[in-house]
Amino acid sequence: MTPIPPATEETPTAQELTARASALVPLLRSNIAKTEKLGNPAPENLAALKDAGLFRLTTPPDHGGLHPSMRAQVQIISEVGRGCASTGWIVANHAASTEFTLILPDEATQEIFGDNPDAIFLSAGCAPDARAERVPGGLRVSARAPYASGCEISDWALLIGIPLYEGDQAKGAVNVLVALGEAKVERTWNVAGMSGTGTNAMTVTDVFVPERRTLVVEKDNLDRLEELLSPTDLVKGNLHSLSSLVGGARGALDLVRETLARDKPIVYSTYRRAADSPAVQQAFTEATHLIDTASLHMLHVADEFDALPPHTELSRVARARARMHSASALARAREGMQKLLDVAGTSGFAHTNALQVYWRDLEVGSRHAMLGLPMILEDYGRALLDVGPTITQYH
Repeated sequence: MTPIPPATEETPTAQELTARASALVPLLRSNIAKTEKLGNPAPENLAALKDAGLFRLTTPPDHGGLHPSMRAQVQIISEVGRGCASTGWIVANHAASTEFTLILPDEATQEIFGDNPDAIFLSAGCAPDARAERVPGGLRVSARAPYASGCEISDWALLIGIPLYEGDQAKGAVNVLVALGEAKVERTWNVAGMSGTGTNAMTVTDVFVPERRTLVVEKDNLDRLEELLSPTDLVKGNLHSLSSLVGGARGALDLVRETLARDKPIVYSTYRRAADSPAVQQAFTEATHLIDTASLHMLHVADEFDALPPHTELSRVARARARMHSASALARAREGMQKLLDVAGTSGFAHTNALQVYWRDLEVGSRHAMLGLPMILEDYGRALLDVGPTITQYH
């Protein structure tokens, strides 16, 4: 396992970081069943990711942050997802969340990263009955996040969309950063896929949050919690997430290729080796091309972000187009996965076969509320025709 270079050494290149992620694929895949059973990435996965420096992609530079390009970030996360999509999802959520700490004052980043530069982060939206009140030095917060990926293994949580009150008077809303040690976790994540993400509910009750850990000041006339984040940053964060799913599709491709290389026969046929069948060759080729196409859509969006000047918002059309490419990436990955399942046959659905885990993870993860195709397609059409948006976060 590649150690993290000391601060005095040269920062690893994007290629080196990607190679580190690729080297972890066998370990992550070997722990897929354990990750599902635990409901969180296996401890060995987390330790290996930390050793490889992959929890430092967007950490503040003064605390060991590596900050490769967005293209490199999605390639790295995709490689982690290739080993285990649930583990990749945690790395993705972490990378999207720690990026928000770059706007915190030095006092806060020292508190968070000073003794633990590999601290794990999550971000999650809060239920409407959340409440924050001003008190001397900060806020008093009570909130419940119904879907908080990694809340059992993370150190910090960015809680989004908490209504702010002064007495009984609503004064907008805030986002705050809280330590997970102050939260109560309810095991509510019982789903067919992405089981290892631990996307459970977490609650904080009457927790004091100092002003230095309040990431966004109050915003009046709040319609939706998405308005408390930059629209462009929302799309960027979701690109992190989908990269773990595209990686999972590539992990499935690896497994089927390995099965064919073991001279898997075709029952009720003359083929002793499935790989000799033109029909199998065509299906596997189409699956490979579809998953390659998914990666191209993903990388195209990453390149759009890399070309964007700092602190600049994408236009409405550019943002909608980026979301459409993201949705297309997942659609092509799912199409490729179906062809892989056809090639693998019923053995691919055995509980002992990781292929069915990749399949379930992709089916569930690709239907995340911010990645789902129906509304993204509608939103893109409205943007192209300059019709009113489907969501209210546009500036």
